[in-house]
Amino acid sequence: MIHLPTRYVIYQCIVLLALTFTHTVGASFMPKRASCACGYIDDQEHVWREAITTDFTQSAGAIVALGNDWIIATDNEPQSGTATANIQYVSENVMDFNDALGIQASCDFYTSGSSDVDCGEIFTDRSDILYGSFRMRAVVPTVPGVVFGFFSYKSDTQEQDIEFLSSDSDYYQHVYYTDQPGTVDGVVDTNAHKDVEINGADFTAFGEHRFDWLQASTNYYYNSALEATITKNVPTEASEIVINVWSNGDPAFSKGPPTSNAIATIQYVNLYFNSTTLSEDEFEEACDAAGNVARCVV
Repeated sequence: MIHLPTRYVIYQCIVLLALTFTHTVGASFMPKRASCACGYIDDQEHVWREAITTDFTQSAGAIVALGNDWIIATDNEPQSGTATANIQYVSENVMDFNDALGIQASCDFYTSGSSDVDCGEIFTDRSDILYGSFRMRAVVPTVPGVVFGFFSYKSDTQEQDIEFLSSDSDYYQHVYYTDQPGTVDGVVDTNAHKDVEINGADFTAFGEHRFDWLQASTNYYYNSALEATITKNVPTEASEIVINVWSNGDPAFSKGPPTSNAIATIQYVNLYFNSTTLSEDEFEEACDAAGNVARCVV
């Protein structure tokens, strides 16, 4: 997929959580809860130093839950090739919806006279994320003609994707996993792209979609079950995490644009990760200072 790094946003988020130690220089990013000062251990025994956990079902509302961790995109992404429209991200397409977060691509393309499809996207304020376990509990859009994506992003060759195509006849159990680039000379690279149908799944009901970004592989999960492992094109550069719903009318991929608003509904996003900001030494020092408390199980 196409995703440009230039951002124009409705608000600028600044800092997650920082502590300054008198025997070090500058600030070090720390786990959000003091009780997790020694990190997070997942079901594969991987230990992650930091976390961003966002509950979009909280009583204050989903937009409030975005807080300082997430930014709403408002940039325009010109399209080429067989696309029939450009992508325009708009703040109105990220909203409180059904006691969760709604992200949508709008149907006004056909009446607005614009060459753009209004779409929705959020991405992390932090772009220093390097390896981790990334989880989203969501319902996919049911209106044909959009792509729903959950992915890490640095560039078009430093990206790992979970994507759902609402125009697929089996969209409710069909998912695409890719460590970009997913093609070689225009042909799908099956070592970097996995086209997976999960028999018995129902993505129109809430379920957890997850990717674990490791040094040697990306492991993709649905409801804690491993669905695919990719060892080619695993990203090596610090990135941001992105969630979006978009369409460019490309008959070979997104199809559409949608004829009614196509909405993805998200209850939570939990990110457990390492970063280029908090070093191993700083992390261990903070853990020692917290009394070497038990790691939080995630």
